[in-house]
Amino acid sequence: MLFAAALLAVLPAATEPYANLNFRTGSLEHWTGHGFYLCPATGRGPSASFAVCSSDRGPDGRKALLHRTFVVPPDAGAIRFRAAAVRGRDRADDGRLDVVLEAPGRRLIPKQVHTASGWIAAPRLLPPAAGKPYEYQWNVADLAGQTVRIAVRDDDDRPGCHVFCGGFRFVPRDEINGREFADFMRKLARDRKLAPMTRLDSKHFLAIGNADDGLIEECLYHCETIYPVFLDHFRRRGFPVREPNGRLMVAVFDTQAGFEAYVGRSLGPGVRGIFHTPSNRLVVYDFGQNREFLDSKVRAEREARNVADGLERQQLLRSFNRRAQDIRTDANIATVMHEVAHQLSFNCGLLNRDADAPMWLVEGLACYCESADGGGWQGIGELNPARAGMLASVLRQKGTFLRLRQLVESDDWLRKASSTREVVVGYAQSWALFRMLMEERPREMKKYLSLISTRRTSEQRLADFTQAFGTDLAGLEKSYQAYLRDMAATARPEK
Repeated sequence: MLFAAALLAVLPAATEPYANLNFRTGSLEHWTGHGFYLCPATGRGPSASFAVCSSDRGPDGRKALLHRTFVVPPDAGAIRFRAAAVRGRDRADDGRLDVVLEAPGRRLIPKQVHTASGWIAAPRLLPPAAGKPYEYQWNVADLAGQTVRIAVRDDDDRPGCHVFCGGFRFVPRDEINGREFADFMRKLARDRKLAPMTRLDSKHFLAIGNADDGLIEECLYHCETIYPVFLDHFRRRGFPVREPNGRLMVAVFDTQAGFEAYVGRSLGPGVRGIFHTPSNRLVVYDFGQNREFLDSKVRAEREARNVADGLERQQLLRSFNRRAQDIRTDANIATVMHEVAHQLSFNCGLLNRDADAPMWLVEGLACYCESADGGGWQGIGELNPARAGMLASVLRQKGTFLRLRQLVESDDWLRKASSTREVVVGYAQSWALFRMLMEERPREMKKYLSLISTRRTSEQRLADFTQAFGTDLAGLEKSYQAYLRDMAATARPEK
């Protein structure tokens, strides 16, 4: 069986290390072992492709082993092959016939078998079904760049017991992720009676959604716009970021109802999109269909229609509709940039998705990248009118800011917030703290990210922060509170 053409397109220089992985040369070149011989890949009759078999040549049983060591390609999602464990009648399956993949430390990677119900766990190699071997796979997306070893094992010396195996091939990560994503979205549309889904691809992203194609294209445009800028911004400041492995997935819905169907619960009108950590996908919807936004439009239009003068009424409606469109556009742009910043930070090595990442850092970084104004993205690290405006609102209402320690020591400012406003103020303060540290202490920020990258619990949060930025928390607090006031001063006066 030949390598998939898509893989060759992605890995043009990777053919030699994987030559003859599927025995296509008609030899055991690059493989090591004993007791296996070449046979037709079909297991019967002439064939232009090959497999290997350890069947006994004579009345006596024997053992056999064939193995191959190689480095997993950077965009490989799985290794698939066909195999069967052949045993004589009434002979028990005792695990002595198998095909395994060993990761570093001799860790065995679980394999799956393809059945009528899809891919399921396969702790053992199955006998052939109707004379045909099953297809198996190992998921290797997390093993990119690591050295692994395939071992085809026949440890059963009973006569008539042997392994048939062949067709090893890499399946690109994008192919696997894209298929799983499409299946999930189709099922969601069917189960929740949503509008049909459309798939659109760009260079670094794959989007599926039931929003208007124009909105999905805009979403992909903004994702592609920030992608190189994000990596360049942090590289130039000394952060060891890398390009994500494979395309990143984006779900784009036409309404808030579709968005909530994906998430599985209502998140309130203030949540316009999320980076869905379990699926590693960006999920957004058209802010023009936000329930709170639609209600405000209805109220404003009702008030405008109560104006007696027809010309003034038309002017009010036109002015309101222009303002509403600007709000919708800026909200959609800012939401995409905010959430894709989450997605990029967790897929480029800046943050660890499996570690304890403080929410001030996670949200502050995303707010640092989101700024939109006047229907356009402002860039990474630029002034953020929406967040600065919230800080100004706190001062106008004679409120107080969260203390630095409250932000960095725990996530209570977010988890125990009593109102949406408290959450939004916390986001604005997180933006200001991240921006201040990136401007004034980028080396310390790099040290901080390294410290927290392996943390699994939150007990060390304050200690990590002071180890990176200094033990003079009072002095840093003073600088931070002054920075908050400076950022509030940049806000435009409310109309």
